[in-house]
Amino acid sequence: MTRLSYPKVIVFLFVLVTTFILRAHNYEKVPTPNHLDEMLYAWSGLSLIETGTPVSWSTLDYPKRAEVFKGVINYKGGKPDASVTLYKPWLDEPPLFSLLVGEFAHLYHADRNQFVPSSYIRMPMVIISTLTSVLVFLIAFEVSGFVSGILAMTIYGFTPIFVFASRNAMPETLIAFLFAVAIFLIIKFWKNPSIYYILPIPILAGIAGLSKPTGFFIIPIAIFMVFWRKYQDNQIVLGLKYCTYLLLATLPFIGFFYWYGFHFDAEIFKIITTIQSNRPVGFASLAWFFISPAFETKILIDGWYIFCLVSAIFLMFSASQFSEKDKLRKIVVFAFVYWVSVVMVSGGERDLLPWYRFPIFPFMAILGAWGIEYILKNVNLFTSFIAVGLLLGNRVLLVNAFHPNISATNYRIIFALLMAPSIINTIFQKKWLAKLSKFVVGLAIITGLIINLIYIYMAFEIECQSKTCTFVPTTPLSVVHFPIISKFMPKY
Repeated sequence: MTRLSYPKVIVFLFVLVTTFILRAHNYEKVPTPNHLDEMLYAWSGLSLIETGTPVSWSTLDYPKRAEVFKGVINYKGGKPDASVTLYKPWLDEPPLFSLLVGEFAHLYHADRNQFVPSSYIRMPMVIISTLTSVLVFLIAFEVSGFVSGILAMTIYGFTPIFVFASRNAMPETLIAFLFAVAIFLIIKFWKNPSIYYILPIPILAGIAGLSKPTGFFIIPIAIFMVFWRKYQDNQIVLGLKYCTYLLLATLPFIGFFYWYGFHFDAEIFKIITTIQSNRPVGFASLAWFFISPAFETKILIDGWYIFCLVSAIFLMFSASQFSEKDKLRKIVVFAFVYWVSVVMVSGGERDLLPWYRFPIFPFMAILGAWGIEYILKNVNLFTSFIAVGLLLGNRVLLVNAFHPNISATNYRIIFALLMAPSIINTIFQKKWLAKLSKFVVGLAIITGLIINLIYIYMAFEIECQSKTCTFVPTTPLSVVHFPIISKFMPKY
C-alpha cells in the first residue's frame, strides 16, 4: 500500500466523518426501536452479566421446564413493548455478542425485565460499522487504488440499506467487520505470502463464531484462498501446513461453543442446535436474495443497493476475464459469492431475515464502486440507462403523506432529457455529445448521493411526520448532526 498524500488523507477523513455522522444521527430511531430480534441478545447479555445465566425469548421448541415468563414486556409501562415467552437458560446463540450489547445496556443501567432501549445496545454497532467502513476503504484501496477506496467507503456510508443495517444490534454486524478484516488479510497474503497475515484469522473466526455460529464460516474461505495461493507457488506441502494451522487454531473456539451449551443444559443445547442446523433451505434461496432488499423484516426499494447487486452480477460474469493485474479483484468477488452461498445454505429459502446478509454489504459497496467507475469510463446508452434509472430512484424515499412524489409528466420529461445525449450520441458519435453524456451520468451519481444523504439523515422525520412513532432515550452519539448542512435540509 502506498503512502497517502495530505490531500488524500483530508479526503479520506472528510468521507469518514461525513459517513460516521450519517450512521450515528438518530441511530436509535431507525431501524425502529421496537426491534424484537435485537432484544434476543440484549436480554441474554444482561441476564448473563447480572445473574450468570442467559435468559431471553425464543420461538424454538424449548422444554416446558425452561419457561420462566410469558406475557408482555414494555419500557416503563409504555412503548416499545412485545408479547414474548422467556426461557432459562436461553441457548439459541453463543454468548459473545450478547455480552457485548448486554454490557452497554448494563453500563446505562437498563432493566433486564423491561424492553431495552435501542440507543444503548446499538452504540457499539455504530462504532464497529465505522471501523468496517475503514476496512471497505482499505480493501478497495489495496486492490484498485485510492479513488476506488473512497468511492466504496462513500457508497457504504450513503446507501440507505447499508447504513441502517450497520446500526442493527445483531451479531452479523460484528461478523461483517471480522469477515472484512479476514479478507483484507487474505489479500495481503496473496500479495506477500507470509504466515503473519494469516495468524490472526482463526481468532477472527473464533470471535465471529462465538457471536453466532455462522461466523465460523470465515475459516473455510480462508483455507481455500490460502491453499490456492500456495498451490500457485508450487508449495503444496507448505500450503497444507498453513491450512492445518487455520483449522486447528479454530477448534478451541468451537470447543468453547459446545462447552457453553453443555454447561448450562445439555438437553436443551442438543434440541436447539438440532433445530437451528435443520432450517428449511432450497434452490429458491438465490432468487429470494436478489428480490428482497431489506434491513428490517420489510422490503426497502433502495436503488443504490440494487445498483450494487447489478454491479456484482456483472463482475461475477466478468471475473474469469480479469487480467493478471486485476487478479486481486477476484478475491472480492469470491468473498461476495461465498457469503451469499453461506446465506443460501443457512438462512432459509424464503426467510426475510435480512441480517444474514450483513457480512456481504461491505463487498457489495466495493463492487458498486467498481460499477460506478465502469459506467464513468464507458458512458453509452446502456450505462446511462442504468445510472439514470437506478441512482436517482431513491427520490421516492423522500415521499410521505405531506410530500408528494414527482408528477408523471415531469418524470417523463426529465428522464427523456437525461437520456437524450447518450441516445443521440449512439447515432452521431460526437465528442461533445460523449462529454455531455458523461456529465449527465456524473450528475445522476452526485444527485443520487445527495438524495441518499437527505433520506438517511431525515428518515425518522419522514416516516413519523404523518403518524405516531416510538421514542427511546437518546445518547450523545445519537444526537450528532451536521452543524451547517442541517439548516438546509427539507422541513418534515
